[in-house]
Amino acid sequence: MKNQDEIFDDEVTVIGGSEWNPGTGDPGYVPVGKKSHQERWKTTAIVLGTVLVLSAVFLLSRHLLYQKQFLKSRPDREIIARLTESVSGQPGINMKIDDCLDVRMKIFAIDGLEAHFADTVPDCTDRSVYFVTRSADYRIKNDRREIIGDFIQDGIVLSRSRWRAGFMAIVDGQAQIGVSRSDRVFRYVLRHDGSFFRQMALVSSGSRCDGQYILRGKVSRCAYARDIDGRLYFVETVYPEGLQSFADALIEYGFTDAVYVTGGAQPDLFYRTPDGVPHGSYTDDKPHKLVIWTCRTQTPGL
Repeated sequence: MKNQDEIFDDEVTVIGGSEWNPGTGDPGYVPVGKKSHQERWKTTAIVLGTVLVLSAVFLLSRHLLYQKQFLKSRPDREIIARLTESVSGQPGINMKIDDCLDVRMKIFAIDGLEAHFADTVPDCTDRSVYFVTRSADYRIKNDRREIIGDFIQDGIVLSRSRWRAGFMAIVDGQAQIGVSRSDRVFRYVLRHDGSFFRQMALVSSGSRCDGQYILRGKVSRCAYARDIDGRLYFVETVYPEGLQSFADALIEYGFTDAVYVTGGAQPDLFYRTPDGVPHGSYTDDKPHKLVIWTCRTQTPGL
């Protein structure tokens, strides 16, 4: 007879062991350590998703704001295609004075000429030089000239900034203007060792670019402008004008795109007519980068 207080091996039921998995009967049970790990990953995913969404909203908002400020002048691919063309036409500058909306303008039609950037005023007695203008703006910082806006000179990038939406692109002497904050034309010019500058957009696709007008008051105004046929012009006001009145006159006159250029004191701007006769003079006592228009077929110095 066995003692009631005694327990024999064959009467013991073992609970647990190496195969024991507590909580397997409860599908919703998660161990404490594993649960906190999953929650950390979930929180991280939510934070990253929120950042991505906010970034996308910011970029979209900026894009819409930029587009609200102005219309894109024409597709980048069209400008690039025009840059591959050879300069044609009889070389020379034809100038006339005309009035539009009470704004008197000197209008210089540019034909058959190649454009280049320069750091100094050229010798205008050189018969290959037909026209000279300023290009980008600059500021002096720590006694050094700092160009404002994207700027490439002969394949070398000297400045980066796309806020100013107007631009001039030059490849192998062929110059085109446009209005866009896209980088595509900039990259094309850089790959082909060309030149490029940005300035304020005045007119894009026949509409004013009011969001670009950061200058106030009335002074002499200048711009590179393009008509619907793609012909390039340089326009200078005879009398001081505001940017809005100047832009309105350009649109009414028939220009589809216009890019602002700082004028300066040029009462009788130098240009050379197709017959080779020079008119006026060019002086500039400030360190502007200049656009020089020349005739490739003309032998310099003759």
